[in-house]
Amino acid sequence: MSSFVPSREHHDAQVLASRFGPLLAEAKRHAATLMHGVHGRRKSGTGETFWQFRHARTEDAYAAIDWRRSARSDDLFVRETEWEAAQGVWLWRDGRAGMAWHAHAGLPDKKDRASVLLTALAIALIKGGERVGCVGEMPRPVSGSGALDRLAISLIDGPGRAEDFQAWGPIGRPKLVIASDFYEGPDVWAARLYPIRDKGIDAVLLKIHDPAEAQFPYKGRTLFCAPDDSEGAVLFGRAQSVAADYQRVFAEFNVAMEDMARALGWPLIRHDTAKAPAPALLALHRAIGGGGR
Repeated sequence: MSSFVPSREHHDAQVLASRFGPLLAEAKRHAATLMHGVHGRRKSGTGETFWQFRHARTEDAYAAIDWRRSARSDDLFVRETEWEAAQGVWLWRDGRAGMAWHAHAGLPDKKDRASVLLTALAIALIKGGERVGCVGEMPRPVSGSGALDRLAISLIDGPGRAEDFQAWGPIGRPKLVIASDFYEGPDVWAARLYPIRDKGIDAVLLKIHDPAEAQFPYKGRTLFCAPDDSEGAVLFGRAQSVAADYQRVFAEFNVAMEDMARALGWPLIRHDTAKAPAPALLALHRAIGGGGR
């Protein structure tokens, strides 16, 4: 009798299954709080200027089907307006190894917190009639409650590759939300983001960090390793001796990020994973044009 040896893919699927439910539940809870506390987005053009009929997709809401047009054929059609054909909100969460890190077990890692915030934002936007997509994972933004699980999987488990931006060709001038720690540096990110800005796309930058990355609370003999093993480990005999220099460099990095965002003309929202997600979620919603009391 042979024993079953789980493959790497099987193990990864089990890990995703164990994380997906709790993260989605958390996102739904935050989305419900957001929708209760603010007015829905107001977008001109929806339902006013006819663009075209298109074949219905699995993610389209039942109420979106145009039954009069569909009755003339064997297929189902959706009446698409000009705004809906050209707009939408796109989301992207950095999937680098460094994002899957937290200082201690009582905190979420940066990747999971970013996924929860973007998924909660997506839920609130779709509930408000918006079309939402995940850069690198979807050819077009989706709408309707049937699309939520697919979108959530993309945001929670998607690879989040920076090169996805190079192949991304959205229709019109949608909104874009980018969640990352941006530790590759402002120069690297500027090279990625200016071509997007030059296409007329407005974006919001969500900068996420663990509190230890800002405070540098380490003391004594401490070994520091890159999360992806891309660099050699560094051992400090007295880690506290470099704390002041580290905090200065971290502050300079924040200033450089703010300067880059200002030059792009985009808002930069900073979030500490030790803080409650609600203020960052509300700030994101308002930054892309969401209404608020």
